[in-house]
Amino acid sequence: MGHPKEDIIAGLCKAVVSNYLNNVGKGKKIVSPVVFQGGVSKNNGVTQAFNEALGCDIIVDENGHLMGAFGVAILAGRSSKRKVFDFSVEDMDFKTKDTNCGKCPNNCEIICVYRDGVLIDSWGNRCDKGVIKTGTKLAN
Repeated sequence: MGHPKEDIIAGLCKAVVSNYLNNVGKGKKIVSPVVFQGGVSKNNGVTQAFNEALGCDIIVDENGHLMGAFGVAILAGRSSKRKVFDFSVEDMDFKTKDTNCGKCPNNCEIICVYRDGVLIDSWGNRCDKGVIKTGTKLAN
């Protein structure tokens, strides 16, 4: 009973591709040549699923998982507004708190990061209903 592991894994790979094409790629014309970058590009199953979905060859560089870091390094090197940090992250007091949104059926788990009792970042929401504004004070 059940499905073979290979079919389940292939379904997961196709779901990753479908999610990308329906969300990130929505409304965009994707034409050959297609270069697949990022850590997921190391997954041959996802690469094959992109190949099948787009009907063209997918180019994957052996260092494709590093391209985002290279790009950010290049942009940082070009930046005219370089900041010199006069503090150490080790000296900061960070607290994290997780909460469930509950404002839609996704019921997202949102992770909040506070510094000195003030929200500096949060992530995990899949829609705008769960957005928590930075600057919010940590409730006791």
